[in-house]
Amino acid sequence: MGRLEEQDFDEKRLARRQRRKKSQLMAFIILVTTLVLIIVAGAFGFYSIRKVVNAHKAEKEEAAAAAISSAQEVVIETPQETTPEPEEMTQGDVLEEIVNSCISELTLEEKVAGLFMVTPEQLTGVETVVKAGSSTQDALSKYAIGGLFYSAKNLKSKDQIMEMLRNTSDMSKYPLFMAVKEDGSGNGAIEASLGSLEAGEINNSDTAYNAGNVIGTAMFGYGFNFDIAPDLDITENGKYGQEMESVADITVSLASGLHDGGVTTCVYQFPVAADTKSEMVTNEISKEELTTSSYVVYQRAIGDGGAKAVMMSNVSLPNITGDNTPASLSSVMISDELRGMLGFDGVVVTGPLNEAAVTEYYTSGEAAVKAISAGADVVFLPENFEEGIQGVLEAVGNGIITEDRINESLRRIYRLKYAGKVTEIK
Repeated sequence: MGRLEEQDFDEKRLARRQRRKKSQLMAFIILVTTLVLIIVAGAFGFYSIRKVVNAHKAEKEEAAAAAISSAQEVVIETPQETTPEPEEMTQGDVLEEIVNSCISELTLEEKVAGLFMVTPEQLTGVETVVKAGSSTQDALSKYAIGGLFYSAKNLKSKDQIMEMLRNTSDMSKYPLFMAVKEDGSGNGAIEASLGSLEAGEINNSDTAYNAGNVIGTAMFGYGFNFDIAPDLDITENGKYGQEMESVADITVSLASGLHDGGVTTCVYQFPVAADTKSEMVTNEISKEELTTSSYVVYQRAIGDGGAKAVMMSNVSLPNITGDNTPASLSSVMISDELRGMLGFDGVVVTGPLNEAAVTEYYTSGEAAVKAISAGADVVFLPENFEEGIQGVLEAVGNGIITEDRINESLRRIYRLKYAGKVTEIK
């Protein structure tokens, strides 16, 4: 090859090399430019996205803040259901609950026996009871009687009385009326056996109240809770004279004093007194005469005096009842007159049903059934209490007396027995 050709070849090769470098440079520039564009675009995109995110986040925060502000400004409370607090029970409510609970636990036999008040001798068969031993325990286990009536022969000393009554009460499954007749006149069971209670002379309302309080306090201390006193007799044989207003003042005050001393008072004999131990006694008094005499005294005794129990007389009052039925067994005298006319809703006790005015005309069962049918609550001293209980049970079985009628009397009795204990229980 000539020199010129060789030179020309070299120039061409150099030119190609320069073109290649130029192409490479252009490619590199394009690549770099592309990368820069990509980076710039990415940065811009990231910034845009971040801006959008931040804006959205800010929007959410503003919305949340607004919601909180709104919630703070307006608070709507959802009403909540509240359980009303039970009203506090009154003493009367508590008493009724106790009474109903006691009665619901009794068998029919126990209910009927609970209407009877007998002597400790009748209950046990012992000639004279001065303590509560196995005979008392056995008898009370068999008959859930409502009460026991003690007389002077049962009372020997304070300690003896307290022990006898306490043990008797402990032996009984149900509360008992521990009854006695005492009015401070010197003829009552306690004074007749233990001597004076230092009640003092009773000649006006003040001395009567003081005497009643002394007697009631002493009785309560012995363990008695039921006193058959005072006697509301306004005849010439009455303890406090014949002047109606004076008798009313004295007996009402005496009853109040006994009650405040701690015992239940059972005024007697409604409507008029009579000696019916040996025979029937008929009194021809009219209703109009009773309304202006005896009824006035009884109305005050069960009102102002707070007497919670009334004992009936066994006298016959044909001008009022239309026959010779003893007042203790008469629905006219108990339901119509005492409960209806005088408004008495306490415990009605029969007169002693072992008196001739009753026993000569009725068996023990008949007398008990007739008394309860008439409206009496407590069958007092029947001639034979076992026959009396059986007679009432048979009357319930035959539909002559309903169990509701038995429950009615038991409610009155148990209200009286538990009335002073409600505050302790409550």
